[in-house]
Amino acid sequence: MGALRKVLKADPTDWLLEKNNPSVRYAALTNILENPVDNNELQAAKQQLMETGIVFNMLQRQRESDYVQAYPRYYAYKYKGLVWSLITLA
Repeated sequence: MGALRKVLKADPTDWLLEKNNPSVRYAALTNILENPVDNNELQAAKQQLMETGIVFNMLQRQRESDYVQAYPRYYAYKYKGLVWSLITLA
């Protein structure tokens, strides 16, 4: 990140750590700041990730009847099938 900061006009770390996007915050805490797994801030971000945002929405949609009907066509049901959710979550 040090080399990247030299190229950028400003440090993006504060923006990446904003709580309004838990997926980005968790990724920044783990991949950029390299916090250890037992870090309290990282654990709180992980919990928030499972309660709000895109991950939460995707997991909730798996409970809907449309998703259950599409499950047998896990790949062919483009963008709504299981494999597409897994790709996004990964």
